[in-house]
Amino acid sequence: MSLSINFENIEQKCVAAAETKEYDLLVEKVKKAKKIFLIGNGGLHFVANHMATDLTRLIENKVVYSFESVGFITSNANDHGFEKMFVRWLETVCAVENPDDCLIIGLSCSGNSSNVVRSLHWGHENNFPTFLISGQKSLALKDEVDQLCFNCEYFHTVEVMCLMVFYDLIHRVGSHCPSITEEKKRMADSPLRKV
Repeated sequence: MSLSINFENIEQKCVAAAETKEYDLLVEKVKKAKKIFLIGNGGLHFVANHMATDLTRLIENKVVYSFESVGFITSNANDHGFEKMFVRWLETVCAVENPDDCLIIGLSCSGNSSNVVRSLHWGHENNFPTFLISGQKSLALKDEVDQLCFNCEYFHTVEVMCLMVFYDLIHRVGSHCPSITEEKKRMADSPLRKV
């Protein structure tokens, strides 16, 4: 029996993306950054949230943030508009950051999510390194912002590919994702794991 959903040969798509000069550039930017800010809407918001946790947990000397405060989201969308929501967050959290230590990564299935694109333009204008990971080539992004485009048809493919790419980035920067067996052995003597 096969899957009922089309994932567009996702593994081959990931391998093809990982062989591009854009992917190499993303790896270099992630290696250099001490703080990474991930932004996305809908399902990609939750991908960003999940990967902020795992990237911070699995890569030493790096902190990765995603936009998690519902109160901040709703109050700023109400006061400044949905399109400026991420910009307001970045203006707030990046005000005390050295741009050279940071990286802003936007996630967008279409490549044209106005609030994501606007925040990447803000980052570039304020000397923060920026990068867009997208399902389709952006028609709204300025050339100064680097982009890795997956060339996908479906939202779900983009979301899963983003997860796969971020897990690969963990390995590309010199860390690794532990196996379930490794973690069970490592935690065997932990009082938290005793049943």
